[in-house]
Amino acid sequence: MASDTLLRNITSHPDLLELCGGDPFVRWGIPDPFTGAVLAGPGAVAVERFGRRGRGLWVFPHSGGHSVAIRDLLEALGGPVAERGITGISVPQEYADQLAATFELGSGGEWDWMWTDQAPPPVLFEDRLITLDDTRDAAELEALSAVHSPTGEGDPGTGRTDLWLGIRTPEGQLVAAGAMQSLESGAPHLAGIVTHTDHRGLGLARAVTAGLTRHAVDEHGVCTLGMYSANPPARAIYYGLGYQTAYAWHSRRLATD
Repeated sequence: MASDTLLRNITSHPDLLELCGGDPFVRWGIPDPFTGAVLAGPGAVAVERFGRRGRGLWVFPHSGGHSVAIRDLLEALGGPVAERGITGISVPQEYADQLAATFELGSGGEWDWMWTDQAPPPVLFEDRLITLDDTRDAAELEALSAVHSPTGEGDPGTGRTDLWLGIRTPEGQLVAAGAMQSLESGAPHLAGIVTHTDHRGLGLARAVTAGLTRHAVDEHGVCTLGMYSANPPARAIYYGLGYQTAYAWHSRRLATD
């Protein structure tokens, strides 16, 4: 990605995991083998990623590196970012100023990447969970999300989801649902968790999350999820179910001419 002599290519996932001290995001969020280049500088590393919004970079510290290491790496990446068609960069939120000082930025957001390798305790309403079908129930799932969680990313009917769980009223109305998908790394990742606004505050989202998490941990040994940072109620639910935050990301698209 770059010719700067301070930078070195990391070519294996075990090497990156060792460099980053067993970082859970590296362990479960970055695929093995890599799908893009990985470049390390003193105290910081950049991981190329390919996503639904284009080609991007994760940039985060290693070995005790902090703002200076992040700044130096971002500055060294200026040329390679243009050469490789990078469209967005994510840094931990505490390094937002370093990113803004180095690149012209466009829109973006703040979100948390969370994980757990422990099955949660049983929760209320978990016994009401049912398995939904990604194709047969797609229209109903889409309608629930469109009205009650427009930013959800469950994508029913696309085949991206490995497992849907939901809760219906005694009359059959779908009032809560959530999806378990897979990251590029193969780790299970929760998405599209939604509760009908008339049924919020009862613990239905907690039950859906607990059921999906339990399945993921039982089958894969881990479960991950992403959430918008400005959502304290959701964070409280996830922490109560045993999740931990690996990174609170500041993600921005790069400005175009």
